[in-house]
Amino acid sequence: MTPPGSWLTEVVATRDVERIAPNMAAAAERLNDARRHVRSARRLADDDPTLGMSACHDAIRKAITAHMTAAGLRPRGGDGAHRIVLDYARHQLGALIAASDLAEADDIRRDRSLAEYGDFASRQLTAEHIRAAADVADRIVNAMANGLASQRRDRPS
Repeated sequence: MTPPGSWLTEVVATRDVERIAPNMAAAAERLNDARRHVRSARRLADDDPTLGMSACHDAIRKAITAHMTAAGLRPRGGDGAHRIVLDYARHQLGALIAASDLAEADDIRRDRSLAEYGDFASRQLTAEHIRAAADVADRIVNAMANGLASQRRDRPS
C-alpha cells in the first residue's frame, strides 16, 4: 500500500501537478461549468452523441480540477493531462468518489478519445451510452461539490 500523500509528492516533484494558490471561487466556477456540461450532454444525447460524450468527459475533468484548484493544485498541460486528473481522483479522492464511478470515468475518457479521433464514432456511441455517461458525470460533480462544501464547513471562521 502506498503511504498517503506519496503519490501527490511524486507528481509534484515530476511537475505533472503544479502547486498554485488555492482558489475556492475558481473551483466554484469550474463546478458550475461541469453542471452545465452534464445538462448539455443530456440534451445532445439523441442529436449529437459524440459531442455529448465530450461534454460528459469535460464535466468530470472540470469537477475534479475544481477540487484540485481549491487544494492549490493544477495538472500540467499537454499529453496525459486528462489521465493525471483521473489519477488525482483515484489517489486523493477515493473517500469522495465511488471506485466504480472512477472506473467508468476512465472509460468515458477513452470514449471521448473515440468521439474526437475515432472512425465512425457516431455509430458506436449511442444516446443510451451518453445518458449513462451523464449519470456518472453527475455523480462525480455532486461528489466534488459536496466535498468542497464540507471543507468549507470544517474550516474555522
